[in-house]
Amino acid sequence: MLDRMYKEYPRGEAPPALEALAAKIRRADAFVFVAGEYNWSVQPGLKNLTDHFLEEWFWRPAAIASYSAGRFAGARAGLAWHGILSEMGMVVVSTSLAVGAVAHAFDADGDPSGDGGAALVRAFPRFADDLAWWTDAARHQRDRSDPPY
Repeated sequence: MLDRMYKEYPRGEAPPALEALAAKIRRADAFVFVAGEYNWSVQPGLKNLTDHFLEEWFWRPAAIASYSAGRFAGARAGLAWHGILSEMGMVVVSTSLAVGAVAHAFDADGDPSGDGGAALVRAFPRFADDLAWWTDAARHQRDRSDPPY
């Protein structure tokens, strides 16, 4: 667990792992958050990690792929992440991907299987296309104009 935000370190004094992760976040054009549901909410470790960066996330699209062992497919976590990521300055795409009964949605090789896998295969193209559109739009805007703050 992290206890100090990246921006709280003087420039060049953050631990090497935080410095490297900050650079990776800044270089990325978009993100897919693969979020399991934990007690009807977000995973604490992923939340802790995202909270330790701020400006690095700004003006980048995010898509949420949620999952759970139950039938709600991580929808409660996905909904919570939508608000969290928006507050962090990200553009959260409207298309989400949700996988319920995750233990049965994939075979031993990790390929989609059963009804859950078939639903995932049907939903994925729109999910990917939505994120790709926003990624392209945000990249062009960042190239055209500096962020407002």
